[in-house]
Amino acid sequence: MRLPVLALVMTLMAAISLPSPSYSQIAKSDIQAVGTEFRMTLPDGRILTSAQLIGAVLSIASPDNRRQKVRIEAVEPDPSDPDHDIQLHTLSVQDPNTGAWTNLCLPGPDGIAKAFPLSGVWTKDGRHLRDEHAFALICTGGAIGKCVRWGYKPWRSAATGESLWDYHQACVRMVRADYGGDGVGHTRDDTPIDVYDRLGILQPTPDPGPLGFEAAWGVGGAICVRKPRIPGSVSLEELERTYPRLIGQTGERCQEDNREQATLIYNRS
Repeated sequence: MRLPVLALVMTLMAAISLPSPSYSQIAKSDIQAVGTEFRMTLPDGRILTSAQLIGAVLSIASPDNRRQKVRIEAVEPDPSDPDHDIQLHTLSVQDPNTGAWTNLCLPGPDGIAKAFPLSGVWTKDGRHLRDEHAFALICTGGAIGKCVRWGYKPWRSAATGESLWDYHQACVRMVRADYGGDGVGHTRDDTPIDVYDRLGILQPTPDPGPLGFEAAWGVGGAICVRKPRIPGSVSLEELERTYPRLIGQTGERCQEDNREQATLIYNRS
């Protein structure tokens, strides 16, 4: 099964087959992710971006040193992005046994099955580390992609000048219900949540209906937990036993007006 987020990392000197006959068939080129676009510097100094790379086949190295061929089929602006700087890519991967090409991504809740590159590397415990020499291919239906499309763009800063890198990290922890900040999630697909934050990028829904306050979030997971998202998946007592920093930070002691400096994002569920 293809996962919503693929831990595929491309090194800067990666092989790429270019679609235009005006370029060499295989180029050893400097390729990076800038925002949500590929940016490739050719040996002669020319720079190509995603829209100019449609049809290109990238040979991408995964963390276990296996290689995967990925083809750029199409690129389009994200219609939901008011800043017009998220580029959605249709990416295909090749089955090494049959040679068949299939979409890299599965459709998300909105039916979109797109992707984009995002600079940096992700650790097993869910930390996003800066690394301009590597990137991951992110599907829009996964936690990382959702948080980017909601406005938590790690390459941008807020109007206050505050970097959104940590907000994106906190959002990913929240979407996954990664209370302990160790990469262990406690949620299920299609579980409704209401998300809002300290900066006002997302506002709380005026009438959340049956949704109640769940937790306040920072880069390392939950700052406090009012209730688990999925009843029966984990108890507040288990959370306190597993994550001592949450002792005294669960249940009614976790308030929606939490304004601790480490708190960046809030959610209801």
